[in-house]
Amino acid sequence: MQASDGCESTLHMNLQTRCTCVIACLFIVEILPVPFTSLYSLYAIRKRPNWLPQVTGRLYADKLVSGAMADYSPPPGHDAMMTRSRCTLGLAALFVVDLLIPVIIPTALYVVRMRPAWFHRLVLRLYADKLQPVLVQAEPEAVLETPEMKAAMATKLKELERQNFNYAQALGAKNLSKPHR
Repeated sequence: MQASDGCESTLHMNLQTRCTCVIACLFIVEILPVPFTSLYSLYAIRKRPNWLPQVTGRLYADKLVSGAMADYSPPPGHDAMMTRSRCTLGLAALFVVDLLIPVIIPTALYVVRMRPAWFHRLVLRLYADKLQPVLVQAEPEAVLETPEMKAAMATKLKELERQNFNYAQALGAKNLSKPHR
């Protein structure tokens, strides 16, 4: 084991401990009549903030490196919207149960402390369309700029500027000719 591996596991442990402390604080807030954690979980599912896959990736980093979890990527053509809909329905059911018995906080503690593979796969499926880079293939002739192409673009730009200027003049003249009330 290298010295850097020890530092990474210490940093990981700190993240795991910090997440546990945040969840413990949420448990205290959860005593209020409004289940704040359920609402915040709904926000995370519907709005998909950028920090969630980053924190999840850091939390699962040593499991991914050690090979304890196989590399997972959603299948091609996966519908992230369908995953969001299913997660929303599941969370709504948990919300109802959470009104009677707190289940979301213990589940969050379980996820942070045990780091089950299903949660990592769920986050990857939930963010599949945001995390996958969009591949745009340009045609080779469009990539190469020739002097003729640059001249044509400059001519087109001048023409567009002239049209915009003429439109602005006409609009200004029209506004000046209107009687003011």
